[in-house]
Amino acid sequence: MFVATAVSAFAPLGAPAQQGNPAEPYDGHLPFNCQLQDVATGTDFPHPESDPFCVEFDKTEQNVTDLGVLDFASKEPDRVTAAGPKCFYFQRDHWTGSIVQGGDTETYHFDGSYFYDEASGTGGVHIDNFRLGGQPADSSQFVPPEYKQYFGKGGGGAYFANNSQVRPDCVAKVDTAQKQKQVYAHDLDAGPIFRKRITPLAFGSARSAILGEEGLPYLSDQGTDRFTVTGGGQLRVAYRGSGDSATVAALLTTAPKDARGAVHPGDPARPARKALHARRRFGLGEFKVFEAPRRKRSRLFLATENGKVSWIAVVDPTQIRGRKRVKATLRGLAFGPTTRVDSAGIPY
Repeated sequence: MFVATAVSAFAPLGAPAQQGNPAEPYDGHLPFNCQLQDVATGTDFPHPESDPFCVEFDKTEQNVTDLGVLDFASKEPDRVTAAGPKCFYFQRDHWTGSIVQGGDTETYHFDGSYFYDEASGTGGVHIDNFRLGGQPADSSQFVPPEYKQYFGKGGGGAYFANNSQVRPDCVAKVDTAQKQKQVYAHDLDAGPIFRKRITPLAFGSARSAILGEEGLPYLSDQGTDRFTVTGGGQLRVAYRGSGDSATVAALLTTAPKDARGAVHPGDPARPARKALHARRRFGLGEFKVFEAPRRKRSRLFLATENGKVSWIAVVDPTQIRGRKRVKATLRGLAFGPTTRVDSAGIPY
């Protein structure tokens, strides 16, 4: 069965958990600090040198009449070769077998998420939407006995541990806290809100320096980055300029732990506005936006909705001038995509 093939293809994951490292449920999330390279049905990776190496494949054309099964099989060696030398690997794929492509003859389907980490000797496999003959089916029949409790009708997932897979060269890539930030997905330890800074980011900082210090953001979109914050919420950044020369021009936080004085996102709106001496400036979608007394090199805004503070933002007026540009910048930070999810609804 193709599920068993997909699981066994991840050699570090196929071995039983070592004593002291019992299997645990795995939900399919992306554990590394990387962005998925979606190559659809092919093998043309935009960044084959990356490590962590994170990829997504479309394997839904495994049909018989158009020889899709043979086309799929012919590409698997290149996919395995690309993954082989990596220390940190994540793959998401989507499998569909059929007699006639796009017809009512689906023989099997599932969405898979898998990873291995050869610095720790750990990995995981997660299956979603597992069907046989178009009907939800029991995936546990295709996994080793010690992992059956984590799989069932429609899918499931488990972590695995195999200490024999630890590679010293991979350990060296994460042997300091700074190196770990570059490899593993993590939350920012954000904090106080100042006029020119929402800890740990500040006006004028180069994007290249931020990524070098903090690693990749959770999401990048149209000149903005979004970082998740310890304790919940996001710290969002808008830049002026492009490439390595782009610098921080505005910051917005939705994180309840962040605070300007005693005011946090999530606080009651009226006392928050009073504490910051903020006056109504404009509307922005469902938000009412207020501004604290303006300063020459900084503007501080808070937005409210349904009687609560939704977010707090600081804008650099030396880089973002005029009402229209300020509103456009805040709109780009306040709205837009906040979470990427795959077809199975798993964020990445």
